[in-house]
Amino acid sequence: MLTSSTGQRNSFYTEAIRYIEAMCRAAFDDIGSHGWEHVERVRALCKKIGENEGADLLVLDLAALFHDVIRVSEDHAVQSAEFARSVLSAMGFGEGICNAVYEAIASHSYSSGRVPKSLEAKVLSDADKLDAMGATGIYRTIQYNAERALPPTRILEHVRKKLLNLPCLLHTSSAKEIAKKRIAIMENYVRCFEEELLETSISR
Repeated sequence: MLTSSTGQRNSFYTEAIRYIEAMCRAAFDDIGSHGWEHVERVRALCKKIGENEGADLLVLDLAALFHDVIRVSEDHAVQSAEFARSVLSAMGFGEGICNAVYEAIASHSYSSGRVPKSLEAKVLSDADKLDAMGATGIYRTIQYNAERALPPTRILEHVRKKLLNLPCLLHTSSAKEIAKKRIAIMENYVRCFEEELLETSISR
C-alpha cells in the first residue's frame, strides 16, 4: 500500500492518522483520569520531547494514540501494543513502524516494570509519566479518586508514594527538565493539603 512517491506516502500517513485518531478517540470518554484529554496531552508531550531528542515523530504519534486504547487488564500496555500492531499492519504500515510502535507502547506503563529500550519508547514513557506529575498529575489523581469514591487522604498517599518518585524513572534530558517545575508543584500541594486536612480534622 505504501508507494515510493514521497507525496503519496505523506498523503497515506495523513489519512491514516486521521482514521486512527477517530478510531482511538471512540474508545475513550472525553474527560477522565485516562480519558481522551490524557491522550491529547501525551501526544503533545511526545511531540515536544521527541523533537528535542531527535525521535521518530510518526512512531511517537501513533504510539501516543494507541498507548491506553485497551485497559481491561493490569497489563494494558501489552494489550494496547498488540492491538496497535495488528491495526497498523492491516492498514499497510511497514513492519519496522509496526514493531517500533509496539515496543514503545509495551514498555510505557509504570506498573509493567518493563524498561523502554528504543528512543521512542523512552519518550512515550516519559510523556506518560509527566502527565502524572505537577498540577496535571494532581488533577488526574483527584479525577481517579472521584471516579472510585476514594477518600482525600488517598490523594496524599498517591502523590507521596508514586508521583513524587516518577522523576527518577525519566529517561530523556528534555523530560527531566520539564519535571523540575512539576516536582515543586506537587511538593507544595502535599504540604498545603496536609495543613488543611489537619485544620479541618478530616480523617477519612
